[in-house]
Amino acid sequence: MPEKPVAGIDVSKDFSDMCIITPDNKVFQTVHIFHDATSLRRSLAALEAAAREFREKPVIVMESTAHYHRVIAQFLQSAGYEVMVINPMQSGALKNINIRKVKSDKSDAHRLALLYRLKTLHTTNQPNELLSNIRDYCRQRADIMNSHTAYVNRLTSLLDQAFPGYARVFSRVACKSSLGILKTYPSPAAILASDPEQLAETISKYARRGVTTDYVIKKVAALRRAAENAEEINLKREAYSVLIVTVAELLEGLQRHIETLKKRIIELATEDPSVKFEVSLLQTIPGIGLYSAVLLRAEIGDFSLFQKPKQLVAFFGMDPSTRQSGKFVGTKTKISKRGSPYARAILDICAQSAVHPVKGKEPANPVLANYYAEKVKTKEPKVVKCIIMRKLVNIIFAVLRDKKPFELRTPEEHIELLKHPNISRAA
Repeated sequence: MPEKPVAGIDVSKDFSDMCIITPDNKVFQTVHIFHDATSLRRSLAALEAAAREFREKPVIVMESTAHYHRVIAQFLQSAGYEVMVINPMQSGALKNINIRKVKSDKSDAHRLALLYRLKTLHTTNQPNELLSNIRDYCRQRADIMNSHTAYVNRLTSLLDQAFPGYARVFSRVACKSSLGILKTYPSPAAILASDPEQLAETISKYARRGVTTDYVIKKVAALRRAAENAEEINLKREAYSVLIVTVAELLEGLQRHIETLKKRIIELATEDPSVKFEVSLLQTIPGIGLYSAVLLRAEIGDFSLFQKPKQLVAFFGMDPSTRQSGKFVGTKTKISKRGSPYARAILDICAQSAVHPVKGKEPANPVLANYYAEKVKTKEPKVVKCIIMRKLVNIIFAVLRDKKPFELRTPEEHIELLKHPNISRAA
């Protein structure tokens, strides 16, 4: 079969460069593309010229470059062209294909086109529109939560200096009741100068409890005691009160956005029956809750691309890296971490929930909990957690492959079931 023409596109923030090569790998045309409608139509005209010349539409290859490639990829796909979006690490492997040290956008575009000829390209996992929306929402929520954590740490630092002992009054300094108090009474002096009844009303408003309840009465007393003790030793600076109010208001805003995004994520996950069903399957795995299941399903994207469990393990970045040269074989290997960091982060939380008891309750997955307890006797806890995370990925693969809920089994029960030809493989 004769080779197709290929177009490589090197994408950057404000413009891109396209290089179209002929079936015998000669440069047919190069196009400088600004990210506007006129330039995109000009690139389309060049592709159509190549299609007429060689009687076959060019295949288009571009790197997954943050979000900058998305508009171009969608425009060309809508025009009926096959677009391959690849991981930059694949194209980076050919950066030294020439002896001369040449690095430019045009040479990169040419290199991307030539890379297609190696027949080893793997397109990045591009989920459908619904899963893309859920994934974008989940990633935005995760980023906001990281900012929330940073501001909580900032607020704690300010309170340690301006209001020592305040952190012991509330279970969390960033809970709604605490933020409501800090916005109105940001210093020990403000607490002591306040009317106890107004203080109680403020706590009641944000905690949604009656003014005369034991909770509110105890909080008022604890606040005043903390303020009396802090007044003697705190750093009295005007800036601290202003900064505490500012950070408290920022945290309230971030919390509203976090809740809004979570609500929308859950709504989207129930719109499509197939996604809803797969999310419900993932929830049957101990340690995986509703939000975690939605995030994992969105990050996995097109599950049909994964034929074996180890492929999904690699997608999560949980596969071990290999170091070997000559007679040297590295023994201290680490996980590759080349997959989705968002999926890996939520998987870490799920593994924690699966093997560690919460508030005196039994672990969510007693089988994995027992395995963890045995392994930590001889291995580092973080190493064993990686093993647990990998086991969870294998379970996720089996559940989505078989379209069956997870069944908790001991290793002995699993071995016994494998002796029968018709068994459920979801456990």
